[in-house]
Amino acid sequence: MMGPHSTAAALLTAFALLVPGQGIAVAASPPVPPPVGAPPVGAAPTAAAPPAADAPTAADEIDDTSGAVEDVPPDPGPFAAADGALDAAPGRPSRGDKVGDLTNFFGRTLIWTDHGSFGLDRARSIRDPSAPSGRLLRVTYPAGSASPTVTRDGGKAGGAQSYLHLPHSAEAMTLTYSVRFQPGFRFVKGGKLPGLFGGDAGSGGRHESAGFSTRFMWRAGGAGEVYAYFPNAKGYGASLGRGRWRFTTGRWVRIAQRVVLNTPGRNNGTITVWVNGRLVFTQGGLTYRNKGNVQVDGLFFSTFFGGGDKSWVSPSNQYADFAGFSFLPARSTGPRRP
Repeated sequence: MMGPHSTAAALLTAFALLVPGQGIAVAASPPVPPPVGAPPVGAAPTAAAPPAADAPTAADEIDDTSGAVEDVPPDPGPFAAADGALDAAPGRPSRGDKVGDLTNFFGRTLIWTDHGSFGLDRARSIRDPSAPSGRLLRVTYPAGSASPTVTRDGGKAGGAQSYLHLPHSAEAMTLTYSVRFQPGFRFVKGGKLPGLFGGDAGSGGRHESAGFSTRFMWRAGGAGEVYAYFPNAKGYGASLGRGRWRFTTGRWVRIAQRVVLNTPGRNNGTITVWVNGRLVFTQGGLTYRNKGNVQVDGLFFSTFFGGGDKSWVSPSNQYADFAGFSFLPARSTGPRRP
């Protein structure tokens, strides 16, 4: 007979969260996000193991398999509002932002928190039969906008950000969703895209001792990467897998990341990325946490141009669409590959 702990573990293993009216069915076995019939993205590699690091192609390029920290202007992190500029009373939107579309889109399954939120009036829920689930969340990036940091230099804030908690935390999690950049989208230097987080998270140049984040990011020309914050790192985020895939414009791209947390005291965490069902990047040797009480807690819905200076701003009014979010806890707490 299974004890209470075994029963709880079995329930967690079987749990696959689909945001109501959005997600695709993600089976517990096999755990690899399946292809959804979308065309391949760029020249993404087909090998199951990550290829050797590419040579730098620009002055600010780094070794994308080393987890090295890139010296880029900071973005607003979860604690960037310590002066109260972005804070509001609990349960209420900040600075007049509207949380209605965001909460309606994600439903009651994901728990919205005001902490670190901004730009929610720039996220609009739209019914669209072309979306993978028939509904999308459109986020706008006004001309001349980037992260809220650029407002200090006369720039505009753009995009949107919020922390959304899952009903249950987990040792390992696969996040899958679709993103569509408007036709002719101009990527400029780069910008953030949603990813997973745990504990106190980490961003904006702050690596928290009890938290991590693994947002996706687009770079110049649509090059993709995981932009990660780890508890023992310094500086800004680590650029992982840059250029292993490219985002296209005007069509849906389905992306997935699996985070498997490390055993506390060991650097055996992993990150794996799929694009349109194809494995494009995996890396081990990562430290997401120092103590076992840090787990994968939810979705860091964060998207904007930047970087935090005006060299990153959007050159025109632009938008990106998001749809089909799903979450799948994995069985293993150690390194795992398909």
